Amino acid sequence: MNTDKDDQSQIIISDLQATILALRGRLEDAAFETKKAEQLATFNSADEIQQLKNTASSLRSELESLRFEKDAAVQREIQKSADEIQQLKNTASSLRSELEKFT
Repeated sequence: MNTDKDDQSQIIISDLQATILALRGRLEDAAFETKKAEQLATFNSADEIQQLKNTASSLRSELESLRFEKDAAVQREIQKSADEIQQLKNTASSLRSELEKFT
């Protein structure tokens, strides 16, 4: 009778040990999957951050280029205005000289 209880106890102990091993394996698998998901999220975040940095840099360069083009256009218009003013002054001076000839 004692032998039956000992055998039964051994079977229960073996079953519990197998359950513990199975649960430990599942826990390790879950920890591995969690770590893998963290690494993937970190990689994806780093990639997205780099893409955003590249986009910001590109936009900054484009803005700088547009600013340069605008400044150049303003300078051209200022020069054209100055040239036109000088031409008008020359014309007025010439007309004044002609007018003085007649008076």
